[in-house]
Amino acid sequence: MKHKTQPLLLLCSLFLFFTSCAGDPERHQLTPVTGACILFADQTADSILFYTFDSWSVKSQSDWIRIEGDSQGNINYDYAKRYLCRVDVSMLPNTTGHTREGLVLVNSYDFSYSVPFYQFGMLDVSRPAYTVESYLNEAALLPDVATHVLVDSAAWETDSISFTVHNDWELKFVDDTAPDWLVLSKVSGHRGSHRVDLTLTPNTDTENERKATLQLTSGEVSDRITIRQLPAKKKE
Repeated sequence: MKHKTQPLLLLCSLFLFFTSCAGDPERHQLTPVTGACILFADQTADSILFYTFDSWSVKSQSDWIRIEGDSQGNINYDYAKRYLCRVDVSMLPNTTGHTREGLVLVNSYDFSYSVPFYQFGMLDVSRPAYTVESYLNEAALLPDVATHVLVDSAAWETDSISFTVHNDWELKFVDDTAPDWLVLSKVSGHRGSHRVDLTLTPNTDTENERKATLQLTSGEVSDRITIRQLPAKKKE
């Protein structure tokens, strides 16, 4: 699959900056607008915003992050004019299974700052919600490895899984064999938000639970979702 990148989108919107200045009117400033950027494993496009009076440059500090188009902008300095600048950024899909951190460095005049990018090692599955197995940064609640497990009671006959993907997707059983107790309403589609309904046959076994593992693939990225159906309650 070819890596798709967004065409250059570098928009500088002119803002008049009226203030009274005593003495030297020269004014230089680099003000971040974009904070940390958090993306899922199949997201490959984002952007950063900043204010400046001066010419600027941006540079990726990570091999999986790329600057789209020109990496610098030339501005004719005017102390009364401040610019809002946008730079588009693309990144490779994260196929590592772990969350990764990268940086983009912004420079203007004598100022600089870094924009952190965090790309999860998982897809954006909202149901079942993920359970964290380990953290990249526990203080910031950034998961490193996470799993998706949906648990149903023995008598439950319907449920669903929900997700948002940025490419065409496919959903299949890991062993390529569909169990006779679980049916999926659809198994493929296009980018966007989706809900897949599940039809379950009640579990009459009082000793053993049922389990099936699905693999959700979006472009080059895959994530697993486990479906568990608990054993039936024993009659007294």
